[in-house]
Amino acid sequence: MTRQYPQYQSITSPLSSREKGDWGFKRPLPLKSTMTTSTPLIRVKQVDSIENVTDFASAADHSLSLEKFHELGVALSIPKGNERGAAPTRTDQWRKSVFEEDMDFTVTREGRAGDKRWKFNGPWLARMPEGDFLEYLEKKVRPKRAQFRRLLKDKLAADKTANRARIAKDQGKPAPSTIHPGDITEQEFTNYVRSLRSDRATLYGLVSKFLDLAPLGQPVGIIQTFLSTGDNAAAESPYGKSGPPPSHPSAGISYLRTSSYMENHPVYGPQGRRTPVMSRVVYPRSGPAPAKLGVGGFVADAPAGDNEFNMRPSRSRVSYNKKMLAGIQHLDTNTYGGAKAYVDPESASIDPSGKVVLQLRDADPESQLIAKEYQGRENVYVEQQRSASKQQTRSEADPWRVGRVADEILGDATVASQEGKDVVGSSSSYGLDRQR
Repeated sequence: MTRQYPQYQSITSPLSSREKGDWGFKRPLPLKSTMTTSTPLIRVKQVDSIENVTDFASAADHSLSLEKFHELGVALSIPKGNERGAAPTRTDQWRKSVFEEDMDFTVTREGRAGDKRWKFNGPWLARMPEGDFLEYLEKKVRPKRAQFRRLLKDKLAADKTANRARIAKDQGKPAPSTIHPGDITEQEFTNYVRSLRSDRATLYGLVSKFLDLAPLGQPVGIIQTFLSTGDNAAAESPYGKSGPPPSHPSAGISYLRTSSYMENHPVYGPQGRRTPVMSRVVYPRSGPAPAKLGVGGFVADAPAGDNEFNMRPSRSRVSYNKKMLAGIQHLDTNTYGGAKAYVDPESASIDPSGKVVLQLRDADPESQLIAKEYQGRENVYVEQQRSASKQQTRSEADPWRVGRVADEILGDATVASQEGKDVVGSSSSYGLDRQR
C-alpha cells in the first residue's frame, strides 16, 4: 500500500548509465524492470539483502505526486484547530504560512502561552493509543518521578521566598533570607502536592514543561483556564487541537510563502483567480461527510458552501436553477473515468500522521471557461467571426463609401483611385478633401 509519506530516497539514473544497469550501487540492476518504464525512479529498501540482491521498487508514486503538487502552486499553511467545525470568523479566512518567524522555530521559550513551536521531545498524548500510552508511562514517566519531586521542591521554595519577600515589602521591612529546598519539611511538601492535584492547570503546566509534551489546547475547564495566568496559562500553540507534525510543517514539498499571486493571460490580461484544476470524484457523499475529490494525486474534501458539490436548500430561484454534479450523491458509472469538475486549491497543511490536507473552493465560472478554451473545448474569442461582423457593420455605417462610388462613376479627379488597398488615416478616407 502506498504510504502517505515517503520512507526511502527516490533515485534516478541517466539513460547512458541506465542502459548498462548502472544506478550507482555495488551491482547492476536488471534491465528488464528498469528499461521498460517511462518513470525511471526507484527506491532502494536494502542494498545487499540476505539473498545477495539489491531490494528495490518503483518510486514513481511519491515523485510524481511531488511534481503534480508543485504544478498546483499551493503554499503550506498552519493547520486550523477544526476544519469542519463552526463557520470561520473574519480573521480565519487568512491562513498563516509555516515560514513565518513567530511560527518557524524549535527552541523553547519562556512560558507556555507563547509556545508556538512545532518540535517537541515528548509525544502528543491525544493521539497515542492506549498500549503506547501505558508503555510511555512505564518507561519514560516513572523513572523521572524523583527528578520531578526535586523540581516541585525547588518551585515550592521559590514560591515561599517570593511570598515572604512580597509581605516584607508591603510592611516596609527588609527582605528576608532565601528559603532553600532543604528547609522544606515533608508535611509542607505533601500539602503542596495535594494542592497541585486540585489545581489542574498549574499541574499540567509543570508536567508538560518537565516532559516537553506537545500542547493539548485547553486541558481543563474554561473557568480554570481563564483563572490561570502567566506560565500556567493554556498553550496557544496552533498544534494544540490538530497535533504537531512529524517533521517541519512544510514537509519539504513546497517553499512558497503565499499563494497570493496573479496570473497574466496572453489575451485577457491579469486574472482575478488562478487557473482551476480538474478534479475527479473518487467517493460520493455519505451522510454528513462531504464527498472526496482526487486533485493532483491527493484526496481532499469537496468545497463547502452552496455549489455543485454541496447543494443547500434555499428559497431563491437561483439555487433551484443550479444542478448538482453527477457522482456526489451516488457513484457515477456512466461517465468515462468518473465525474469530473474544476476546483481551485486554496491552501494545504500537514496533519500529525504526515498526510497532505488540501483545502478546496469552487472554481469561478469565468476561470473554468478560460481553462476549457485553453484545452480546445470552448470558443471564447473567435477572430474570423468577429472580423466578418466588424467588416459588415463598418460597410453599413460608413456614409462616405456611397460618395466614393459616385465619384468613381462620374470620374471625379479630386479622388485618387487606388486599387487593391484601403487608405487608412488619409484626408480622402475621412472625406476632408471633398468640395462642398
